[in-house]
Amino acid sequence: MSGKFRAIIAGGGFGGLTAATALAQRGWSVTIYERQPELRAAGAGIYIWENGLRILEALGADVVTKDSFRGLAMEQRGHNDGVLDPGDFPPSVRLITVTRKDLLAGLRAAAEKAGVEIRTSAEVIGAGSEGDLHFTGAHSEKADLAIGADGVWSMVRRSLGLELFHQQTDEGALRTIIPGTPEDLGPDGQGKYIECWSGERRFLITPLNDREIYLALTCQKTDLAGKKSPLDKDSWKTSFPRWSHLIDRTDQMLAWAPYSIVKVRSWSAGRTAIIGDAAHAQPPNLGQGGGMAMQSALALAVHLEGIADRRDIPDRLAQWEAKERPLAEHCQRWSCLYGEVSMLPDATRAKLVSNGMADAWVRNEILRAARSIPTGTETLG
Repeated sequence: MSGKFRAIIAGGGFGGLTAATALAQRGWSVTIYERQPELRAAGAGIYIWENGLRILEALGADVVTKDSFRGLAMEQRGHNDGVLDPGDFPPSVRLITVTRKDLLAGLRAAAEKAGVEIRTSAEVIGAGSEGDLHFTGAHSEKADLAIGADGVWSMVRRSLGLELFHQQTDEGALRTIIPGTPEDLGPDGQGKYIECWSGERRFLITPLNDREIYLALTCQKTDLAGKKSPLDKDSWKTSFPRWSHLIDRTDQMLAWAPYSIVKVRSWSAGRTAIIGDAAHAQPPNLGQGGGMAMQSALALAVHLEGIADRRDIPDRLAQWEAKERPLAEHCQRWSCLYGEVSMLPDATRAKLVSNGMADAWVRNEILRAARSIPTGTETLG
């Protein structure tokens, strides 16, 4: 087959931009269709583990700066602020935190540098298995490959009949970024991310740089005071008195929202594939939702390298899924399991977290994705 292969992608998030960049860098002509008037990310932070950092390096995406926070531990604290697990990371595993906005901007810049075309205000309402996307206004586009990177409510997934189920959790979070410095975490909190438990509530403290701290306040859907918007500061300060000074600084917050869990029959149908939350949405408990989206997206492009005939694309997609799906589902399974801990009584949870995280096998399972070598990054140092 002569000429350049063409790919069309529904969704301009982390997975869509990664797939677009990786394909374009391998000679594909790529167009992203984003339903919003502009590419944007919610006002929150995001964790980029070692595997994600390797992917950004492979793409040439400039995201991490000298100001980005690199934590050395994820410390778990109980309802009395006692340390349940120090959570030190192995030296070989880096974790950097940035704003979602900055990650999106870095990925967009890499995509545009690679020659990706981005079209906004283009809503995809369906897809077919022949590399076709369908839009509002009875308009369709067809290419050698179509990709649904259109999130938890993916119309591409639904129209292809790939969805097994989409479940929303009873747990959800309010999220915000506040002004803050490392000193706000106290002398015992330097260089750390801190996750605090109290009853069925969690309070996650994530430094982003020397000026900003990302907070996630997690509770059950039945906790009316906990999920109230605007934030019921007094209620949350009662649960986490040590962190009243941070809670008092909260202003604009993303409203409480549950998490999604998506399971599918397959990651592709014909010459149309799904990636990221469209294929394996999961709670954010391992901080690997974005990482898994980027990892499967880069791998998709790698598996299509050297293809000469688009009729071979379905087989390549099957090979891609066989290679990448086990790790994505491992993260999804452990993220769901981790979320169940929030339902335990404080004393029981304290024992489980302390004993469980002290077990080398458990810690390795939690860090399996972070320690993985993403397809397409094998030659990096």
